[in-house]
Amino acid sequence: MTTWTLWIGALLVGGGSAAQLRHQAVAARALWGLAVLAFVATAASAVFTSEFSLPLLLILVVAITATVALVSVTREPAKSVTREPARSAAARRGTQ
Repeated sequence: MTTWTLWIGALLVGGGSAAQLRHQAVAARALWGLAVLAFVATAASAVFTSEFSLPLLLILVVAITATVALVSVTREPAKSVTREPARSAAARRGTQ
C-alpha cells in the first residue's frame, strides 16, 4: 500500500502545481493538502504495519522536499505595493 499512496501523492503534487500555473490557487492548495495527507498516511501505514525502513524514510523525505520545492516555484508572486514617489516640501507648496 505504501507504494500506491506515494504515487497518488506524487500525482496530487503534480496536479496542484498544474492548477497553480493555471491560476487556480484554491484547487492547488486543496491538491497539495491531499498530497501531504497521502504522505502522512504512507508514513503512518508503514509504522503500524512494521514496514518502516530507511529507504522508505528517504523516499518520504524526498517526496516532501519535492512538494515544498514545487509549491515555492509555482507560487504566485506577492503583490507589490505601488507608492507615489515622495515629493519634496517645495513641490507640495508649489501645487497648493
